[in-house]
Amino acid sequence: MTLSDLIQQDHFASLEQEALLNVLATASWISGEMTAAMAPHGVTQAQYNVLRILRGRHPERYACSEIGERLLDRTPDVTRLLVRLEARGLIKRERAEHDRRVVEVHITPEGLDVLSRLDAPVAEAIGRLGRHLTDDQLSQLSSLLETLRTDQEA
Repeated sequence: MTLSDLIQQDHFASLEQEALLNVLATASWISGEMTAAMAPHGVTQAQYNVLRILRGRHPERYACSEIGERLLDRTPDVTRLLVRLEARGLIKRERAEHDRRVVEVHITPEGLDVLSRLDAPVAEAIGRLGRHLTDDQLSQLSSLLETLRTDQEA
């Protein structure tokens, strides 16, 4: 579906505006697909992202601040996100032995189980999203999006 069909608008103020609206519309669609894949497991995209980060370092731990730095969606409320995951038994937060001011987080066996059940639905959703693009097109798309973010501050 073209952007013009989607938003019922034929003319744009500039190519930049049309491209930006295309990126936003596509991001919204992708977000909806990913949410649909995760919803049956009671996990939000932000929670999935945290669990994925923690699984990548398992059995080691991350400081809360490190998790915040690695999140795709830079939410300012990482603590609330972690509290919700801990309440479900998917992660464990503990004071660091080397510095009691630091809170470290690790994924629990229950969290690993939830992620393992999400692996297939998430992979299927990702496959559906990219099914109309060749490997070369996917590589080009990634490169273009990285170029678009050139001025993004970390």
